[in-house]
Amino acid sequence: MRFVFFTDVHLLEQEESARGFEMCIESMLSHEPELLINGGDIGIPDGVIPTYREMISNVDMPVHMVNGNHEICSGWLDPKQAGEFSYSFDHSGAHFVMLDLVRAFEPTEEHPWNWYFIADEKNLKWLEEDLAGLDADVPIILASHVPISTSFPFRMGQNVGMGFPTNEATNAGKVLEMLSRFQNVATLHGHDHENSRHRWRHIQILTTGAVAGNWWRNGLDSPNQFGAPQGYRVVNVNRESGEITNRYHAFQPHQDVEIAPATRDGRRFVNVFDGGPEASVDVKGFGRLAALDPMSPENARLSTHYYELPEDCPWEIDVRVEYEDGRTAGASLLFDDTG
Repeated sequence: MRFVFFTDVHLLEQEESARGFEMCIESMLSHEPELLINGGDIGIPDGVIPTYREMISNVDMPVHMVNGNHEICSGWLDPKQAGEFSYSFDHSGAHFVMLDLVRAFEPTEEHPWNWYFIADEKNLKWLEEDLAGLDADVPIILASHVPISTSFPFRMGQNVGMGFPTNEATNAGKVLEMLSRFQNVATLHGHDHENSRHRWRHIQILTTGAVAGNWWRNGLDSPNQFGAPQGYRVVNVNRESGEITNRYHAFQPHQDVEIAPATRDGRRFVNVFDGGPEASVDVKGFGRLAALDPMSPENARLSTHYYELPEDCPWEIDVRVEYEDGRTAGASLLFDDTG
């Protein structure tokens, strides 16, 4: 069974965004998925809701959605009802949970945003009851706009564990504990406009790059802040074993590059856009590169899919990547010797 997860469209927020989303829909459907899941943040400007509905009206399959924070801003979501739209469904032997974590907030000088994220007691009770009757071998797919496990606040110098968090969710650990009894689990997220994959115990945490990339700031060609292409995630669930595999895809051919060079403050990295701690990244003549520790202060403002090169590595290298599902990719990279 195959489905596609896309997120952070930010439709109508820049001139070419509608054309970009149209291209994205066409690309997503080329994988012949059985359903689509929208991770939230459709957009804010007037007209975005009817435009989005019109654009997906011709998609001949279910399109599910979990609310993002900007649904409060656009009028899609009544602020008083934020957090009331968690729901679940079964499809092709898998159980899907759309977990609505966004809440409205009256902005203050200390908290200027009109939203935050929490798994409150009502939602936790609902989730517990929803999962209670399921066997442990049922594949579980949970989508929430903000990641339920993330290093993003720490890496970006934010206040981790703040009272009304904007890049993490209060009580996220309780959600993960509920999911942990199941053998095959993947959680899907957006919000941060970055690709970041890791595991919490055996649970796959899949934060997915935005369709809008860097908020369409460079029109159609707006890769995110770490250079990752604008795209979506294709997820496959094995009907027999329940195993969940996935791959990030760019929706524009010229951005469809898996490996690129990156530099920051004199440090050089291999940028594997859909890499994670389980991927093997090898440089010919130098061996395997270690994934960055996202909780190390020296890696602040860096991506989790950067793999650092040793200082004595040459400026031109050959890289081979083997992902945890056995898929491989390779590239020859040339770094600018100015660093």
